[in-house]
Amino acid sequence: MMRPAAGRRVPAMGSRVSAPRPDATGPSGAAPLPGPARRERSLALSILSVLLFAGVLYAIWEAISRLALVPDIILPAPIEVAQGFGNELANGELLANMATTLQEALGGFALAAMVAGTLGYLIAHLRWLEVLAAPAIAASQAVPAVAVAPILITLFGVGLLPKVLVCAVVVVFPLLINTVTGLRGIERDYHDVARVFGASRLQTLWHLELPLAAPALLGGLKLGLSLSIVGAVVGEFVAADSGLGFMINTSIGNFDNATRYVALITLAGLSISLFGLVTLLERITLRWQEA
Repeated sequence: MMRPAAGRRVPAMGSRVSAPRPDATGPSGAAPLPGPARRERSLALSILSVLLFAGVLYAIWEAISRLALVPDIILPAPIEVAQGFGNELANGELLANMATTLQEALGGFALAAMVAGTLGYLIAHLRWLEVLAAPAIAASQAVPAVAVAPILITLFGVGLLPKVLVCAVVVVFPLLINTVTGLRGIERDYHDVARVFGASRLQTLWHLELPLAAPALLGGLKLGLSLSIVGAVVGEFVAADSGLGFMINTSIGNFDNATRYVALITLAGLSISLFGLVTLLERITLRWQEA
């Protein structure tokens, strides 16, 4: 059995495991901000960055429109898209289609998380399973989701299930990689101590592996939720009667450019919102690192 390095303080099972905290003082030696103050400043900077990005994008868009650098049939003026937002909100189509896409994305993400979590845990602990599963995993990434979507829709029809499966296909690989990376990044000494204390598999997972692998797991959640929106739209592009991808397809056929950009901006907003929610969850979950 491997022994912890001399001088290392190893936590008992059931206690909170915290990562080493770097020196909070900057190069100038200034006193660090309190934890709540740092979190509030980080949240303010995140919101400011989103607003700044939106402002710069709008300014460029408005300038292109006013200078007529791009024809309206390709890039309508911002005021036209704003009017399109108002029309789609008034008739309820935007919210209904957004709810459909979000339902497909979250369903696919949940399915991918269950598969990736289970398979990732097994691969992280069983090297022989990695050898067996590696060719299948690599082959699955060589087939684009847009090629899989028609097959799934042919098998399961035009409904929720095939879109959920397409989302899962898109999301499962990054979740799997982050799960294996996070679990294998835990130092062996901690597992040795867990065995000494007689911890069960479930106790080791809950009290040791999940806390220490949390940064990698939450990073996978960020990427996975963003990709789940892409997976939902891919499925809707192939065959759908609702959803933001359906809105885009319909607007292209009707030469309704304003509605197309309404759907595109809504997709971007959904992706940013999901990313922000996971970032907030990350800050709450990893607060133990500052303790």
